[in-house]
Amino acid sequence: MDILKDAEKIFKERHNQYGDFVPRFKKTALLYTALLGIKVAGSTICKLIILEKLSRSGHTYVKDNWLDIINYSLMGEILQKLEDQETKEKVKPIK
Repeated sequence: MDILKDAEKIFKERHNQYGDFVPRFKKTALLYTALLGIKVAGSTICKLIILEKLSRSGHTYVKDNWLDIINYSLMGEILQKLEDQETKEKVKPIK
């Protein structure tokens, strides 16, 4: 099976298992923000997880690492778009 199809299957399984990822990653970002004392965005959480997956992949080939990287990249892209949209809505130019 194609790795993208495998990734899509896993994405759907995780959605059924854990629900919508957007509120979960926003919550995780708030937890990191509280822990570190700096603003952390949900998309940043995805980037951090991807770095861990890349670190693991340096040891030996495990397909699961690459499947996770695909899915965290997708989630990070969606989260960053939403974060940018929220920022633009908060800061409206004066006309």
